[in-house]
Amino acid sequence: MLKTRVTLVILFAAMPLFADDVSRLSAILLDSQNQKVTISADAWKVTANEANGLANRIAANNRGKKAAGDLQTHIREMREAALKGDADGARSHAGMALPFVYQLSK
Repeated sequence: MLKTRVTLVILFAAMPLFADDVSRLSAILLDSQNQKVTISADAWKVTANEANGLANRIAANNRGKKAAGDLQTHIREMREAALKGDADGARSHAGMALPFVYQLSK
């Protein structure tokens, strides 16, 4: 009986993970669009790495959906730009990724 309860708790706790990944990635991408704030190169790297991890997990959960693949591509390009210190390029790719996040959140 205890195993069943634990299994149910884990199952229901894990269900919203995908929605949380999409929401978290959406927030990261929206924050990166703010041009009134100067984001340091180190912060861009951390942000891009976090976005890349979320995009990979979203793509793994949405195999076969074109939007997931396109999202992953733009996030990878965002990460590459951030690692090179190109804040404008990273911001640009973050903006290009946003429509795909919106498509996947529906």
